[in-house]
Amino acid sequence: MIGVLLHRWHRRMGAVAGLFVLWLAASGIMLNHSSDLGLDHTPISVPWLIRLYGLHAIMPDRGFRSTKHWLIGTASRTVVDGQLLATTLPQPLGLVETNDLLFAANASCITLLNAQAQLVDTLQTSDLPVSNIRRIGRGDGVAGIADMHDRRFASRDGLNWMPYRGSVIWSVAEGLPTTVAEQADPYFRPQLSLERILLDAHSGRIIGHYGPLLVDAIGVVFILIALSGLWIYFRHRMRRAHH
Repeated sequence: MIGVLLHRWHRRMGAVAGLFVLWLAASGIMLNHSSDLGLDHTPISVPWLIRLYGLHAIMPDRGFRSTKHWLIGTASRTVVDGQLLATTLPQPLGLVETNDLLFAANASCITLLNAQAQLVDTLQTSDLPVSNIRRIGRGDGVAGIADMHDRRFASRDGLNWMPYRGSVIWSVAEGLPTTVAEQADPYFRPQLSLERILLDAHSGRIIGHYGPLLVDAIGVVFILIALSGLWIYFRHRMRRAHH
């Protein structure tokens, strides 16, 4: 009777554990080749997964406008005219347009873009006549910058900067129009890399504090399967020897 019952539970535990082993093997192989498969650079923004991690949208409510162009930025993402910039400009100070160039600045650099918001060049403070940028604005056909001592310089092309004493309309943050906010919204939704999700699913942490405990419980099931399998094997051998 005990042998029959043990056989039955051995099969049931084996079926459950088999599915878990398949998942561990498949996810383990993918994680082992994460870089080759590009898992670390594959963003996932599935709403229910984002909620599972307790993440929330970080869409700003203000941005910088220059004529018909808009710049919206946070510490990790920069969007111009509904396009995500390849080079992030953390905490931007302003946006200026002149001579078919867009000058987007923060305290330590200026990002030059063309009229289609494509990256042209990035100017660090070592390329500029100031050690820090306090504000950026538009003068008479030029882009003007000022440092913390209000020393002003201007340029038409971003390469040649000269002292400037003319008037400057400084770029300031403005409330975002609804259409601009809707264009940028997808880029400011929280994202996780596929590698991170697979790692957490592989370890059980994706379902919270009790996830690793569930994985531990499955490990105990493996031990029981092994022990019951050994018991069945040796019991079978003993019966054959007896007969």
